[in-house]
Amino acid sequence: MNQRSLFVLSVLMAANLAFAADATQGRLQPTTSGATTYLSGGIGEDESTAIQQMANNYSLELEFVIKAKPKDEFTSDVKVKLSDASRNTVLDTVSKGPFFLARLPAGRYHLEASKNGQTKAQDVTIKPGSHQHIMFEWLE
Repeated sequence: MNQRSLFVLSVLMAANLAFAADATQGRLQPTTSGATTYLSGGIGEDESTAIQQMANNYSLELEFVIKAKPKDEFTSDVKVKLSDASRNTVLDTVSKGPFFLARLPAGRYHLEASKNGQTKAQDVTIKPGSHQHIMFEWLE
């Protein structure tokens, strides 16, 4: 291959990568509900990488996994319910992928994640400028 062909090939590859990144970002659009902004996804390597890169911009990161053999598997379509300290529902939605990011005001929250009729719950305190990562696991 001559230099011109290599140059053209590298330009085309760069354009393809840029297009793929734009397409991934387009699918990962934050949603705002009340005082909470959230984002969910992570299906496929591009989307998963994009969400991981954005995670530190959110105060809460949830990860959903099915314990399986020979190895654990990510899961989606998890019902996510967040309640404040007074048990008022702040957010009630379904995650589109194995990662769920939420920007929450500082305070105490009760989290519930439900998959296949099994609900996991956990309390979390969000402090200003903090980032919490919580993994929910279900048995196969």
